[in-house]
Amino acid sequence: MKFNNKEFKGLVKSFSYAFRGIWFCIKNERNMRIHITASVFILAFSFIYGLTPNQYAILALTLGSVMMCELVNTAIEAVVNLTSDSYDNLARIAKDVAAGAVLLCAIAAVGVGIALFGNWDKLFATIQQIISTPWYIIGFALWLVLGIVFIFHGFRPKEHTDTVKIYRPKKSNTKMK
Repeated sequence: MKFNNKEFKGLVKSFSYAFRGIWFCIKNERNMRIHITASVFILAFSFIYGLTPNQYAILALTLGSVMMCELVNTAIEAVVNLTSDSYDNLARIAKDVAAGAVLLCAIAAVGVGIALFGNWDKLFATIQQIISTPWYIIGFALWLVLGIVFIFHGFRPKEHTDTVKIYRPKKSNTKMK
């Protein structure tokens, strides 16, 4: 196998575009920050609860699916905003359906969570362990405060600006030759 520097640079560039899209969603979408915060809580709880490797695989796929739906929803909203400058009923439908897909995925994730953490004796024992261990209480309380700040403040500028205005340059009146 021969190493091709041009192909490698192209691969790195495509990954950088993907990470830029994820970062945009984290920065601009409060719901994505809610999904991330909830995921960290669930993962921390799952380590104490003691899931099996197969259960962790299901959990990872579930959490990833919810975040993936949020990314697709953001992409659909951006395309709809790009194609319609004023209110359009079809644009509303596209945005509502995309948001509905995220909601259904999140509801399904709750169902998966109930199935994974449904051993009530083990669940209550885990909660008792957390409540009786000061480091767990401090860790969860600290993440709760940081999570709330992350969700509602995130990485936004101090003044909220319209995303479309930031990323869409104004149309020039001059024609290109």
